[in-house]
Amino acid sequence: MDKPVIAKYIRLSLDEAHSDSFSIENQRLLLDQYMMDADMDGGEILEFVDNGYSGINFERPAVQELLELVREGKINCILVKDFSRFGRDALETGYFIERVFPLFRVRFIAASDGFDSFAHDGDTGGMEVSFKFLINEYYSRDLSVKIRSAKRGKALRGELVRKDCVFGYKLDDARRMVVDPEAAETVRIIFEMYAAKKSLADIQRRLYTERRFSPSAWKNRRRDGRDAAAEEDEFQYIWRKTGILVMLRDEQYLGTYISGKTRMTEVGGRSHTMNAEEDWIRIPGHHPAIIPQDLFDAAQEQLRAKGEPLRKREPDTTNRHAVQMASALKGKVMCGHCGHVMGISGTKNAAFHCRFTRTAADAVCHKLRVLKSELEAVVLEGVKRQAKLVLKAGLHAADVQALCAPAAEYMGKIGRLREDKRRLYESLVTGGICPDEYKTQKTAIDAELDNALQVHSAILDESKKSVPDADSLQAAKKALKARKLSEALVHLLVDKVMVYPDNRIEIVWKLSGFINCLAQEPQLFVAT
Repeated sequence: MDKPVIAKYIRLSLDEAHSDSFSIENQRLLLDQYMMDADMDGGEILEFVDNGYSGINFERPAVQELLELVREGKINCILVKDFSRFGRDALETGYFIERVFPLFRVRFIAASDGFDSFAHDGDTGGMEVSFKFLINEYYSRDLSVKIRSAKRGKALRGELVRKDCVFGYKLDDARRMVVDPEAAETVRIIFEMYAAKKSLADIQRRLYTERRFSPSAWKNRRRDGRDAAAEEDEFQYIWRKTGILVMLRDEQYLGTYISGKTRMTEVGGRSHTMNAEEDWIRIPGHHPAIIPQDLFDAAQEQLRAKGEPLRKREPDTTNRHAVQMASALKGKVMCGHCGHVMGISGTKNAAFHCRFTRTAADAVCHKLRVLKSELEAVVLEGVKRQAKLVLKAGLHAADVQALCAPAAEYMGKIGRLREDKRRLYESLVTGGICPDEYKTQKTAIDAELDNALQVHSAILDESKKSVPDADSLQAAKKALKARKLSEALVHLLVDKVMVYPDNRIEIVWKLSGFINCLAQEPQLFVAT
């Protein structure tokens, strides 16, 4: 490469958002100033930002993207504000700096900590830096515990610790929960209809007919400042049964504040787990009630009386039409219009249905269905058709062998050029050549190396397009032998199956060999 690639990595956790010194913009300014002072502005600059992620682990999208480029040899230098921006885990951070980055010849600079890996010959800078690692890790864990304790203390005092509140309420200027009149009316309709023994489907239909916003659509409109006259979203009046059931069980509509339902599974993580119900924080009379106690009790009695939906069971058994409901495609069939997973019915003539728009009579995908037997037959036909194309392409493998020799030749050339660079650097260090001569020779080697890498990459890309890989060929052979659509075959080949209202079916493949053959054959099939 003619120019070194410098990666600026910036991280800001939610806990640090209040501090100007940690802000994204201030970190960016500091790193830019450092590069100017160190005369590093001659390279290609890439920026990676993780906004709202803890440094206690490396499960962050931007840092994962950065590390992937390091593994591919596309990064020469990583620049961060300080060690804590890259990571607060002492062992993992030290592992990357001491082991991974030297292996890929990546320079690591922590500007505020005065650390440059070139000056430390691959280690982390001795005892002083090790103490910084430990301090950063303990600081993060201690801060997380303090924040959790502070939030619990706020919740016990009745102060809201969430950004938003339950549907039916809104926050006033003092962050108190007050009734949101239009949304509260929708809540009352739901409770009154259910207490009057109306079905969830009846409630869904009425809410859609009266054009009452779903909770997610209502939240989006308030957040974006849109009003009812704004351009309508086709699905904003569709309510899910699960959402209605959650609402019917929520005691907050009685005026009881509830907090502490979940907790983080680990410090710095984003996954949560449910707390035991007796550990929840409950404060009665915290805010105005929308639903009176007698109406809430009537809804709870109806919930207990109905129990599990009848469609999930039959008399004296917990398994209804199990044979018909079983399908290798279950969970992979998607509505091509609304994008939701299509459920399979437990009837004798089992079919995949778009249940999301079942109560939206004017939706394009309303009552969209396809028989399970027909869909499986069409998908199996598509799999076999594509498998034949893959195997046909595999017959040209001999033609691709001609490309293997040049690829191996260029790989050898790349290895020799990299060795030349290493020896050239050794000559500079030992005084065998002067810096000017080193720069001249290095520029020539880099240009030749860059050209060799591009040619080698082009050869590999051409070979991939010309012939399927071994996994695709093996999968194609299995597909042609298959007499029915098995779960194993679907798991191997099919990512998802899109069903469209105009009777089209699109198969989205998993293996690249199957995808590469799509230029020769359309992947859309018409259901019969």
